[in-house]
Amino acid sequence: MNDTIDAEVARYAAAVRAAFADRPGPERELLLEDLEDHLQEVAAEAGGSLAERLGRPEAYAAELRASAGLPAAGPGAGGRRRGLRESAAARRLERLWRGARAHPAGRAVVEFLPELRPAWWVARGYVAVQAVAVALTPLLGGGGLRFPIPELFGSRVLGLLVTGAAVVASVRLGRRGPGGARRHALTVLANAALGLFAVVMLAELGASEAADDYRPQEVIFTQPAPGLRNDGVEISNIFAFDANGKPLRDVYLVDQDGSAIVATSTDEPELEPRLPLDRDGNPVPHRYPQQQERLVPVDGGDMERRPVPAPRFTPPPGPVRPPPAPPATGPPAGP
Repeated sequence: MNDTIDAEVARYAAAVRAAFADRPGPERELLLEDLEDHLQEVAAEAGGSLAERLGRPEAYAAELRASAGLPAAGPGAGGRRRGLRESAAARRLERLWRGARAHPAGRAVVEFLPELRPAWWVARGYVAVQAVAVALTPLLGGGGLRFPIPELFGSRVLGLLVTGAAVVASVRLGRRGPGGARRHALTVLANAALGLFAVVMLAELGASEAADDYRPQEVIFTQPAPGLRNDGVEISNIFAFDANGKPLRDVYLVDQDGSAIVATSTDEPELEPRLPLDRDGNPVPHRYPQQQERLVPVDGGDMERRPVPAPRFTPPPGPVRPPPAPPATGPPAGP
């Protein structure tokens, strides 16, 4: 059975290729690149011979030529001069093609290109979904290109699902072969359009990465920030209480070296501190608690100054005892 199919495919393909004998070798190979594979798939399906399903080889070849924009086989008398020019150009192109294929590097490239088809089938489905996402952006909004997962209708989950389905459909379409002449032409045009869009998409991705490389980085200062903080929150005022919970006034805070301890000067526009002054009229920033006023909105949209109330504080229960004195140290007692 397989020998019969192979013989039928060989006869049909030979007749189709004979109809393209007037075209240069590179062009003929490009147009009929997947001819035998497609004929094998058609012949393996039940439903009659190749001639019954695809028509006579000459008619099938004529349809291929028309879809590729080629004239009918054999130029007429009025086109003799044009045919001669085309023949000379075709001979030069064929010589170049043969020279490229004769070179080891060219032969390796020509033999390797068909192996890239499965990768292109997968990439074609992904690029098609990206193209749809970009086309829908003016209608539905969104961010256009999204890497690595396309975004459809504002959802990347939907984009991932559609991408998977598109990849499966693209692989199945590629495995089915070019089909008829009209479908082959449409496939070539669609592949060319998607290939161009893929180039634009890669250029856009490269431009985005370059912009990220030149984006100013956040500057992190390692020097200690001035003022006082509690768990990272600025302290703008300090209130002191005695052991009985009575608030203390006019308390001066200094550190172990006698230097003034000053709370953070907040930049909050609604909060206005009023620092006490010494006898020379200089502000005393480490005398607490400080008097502060806050601007609050009132009826009519006006702002009113109101004093900031002191916090409530309850001392721990029980008597407050001083810490135990450290053990005395001195010269050892004599005998």
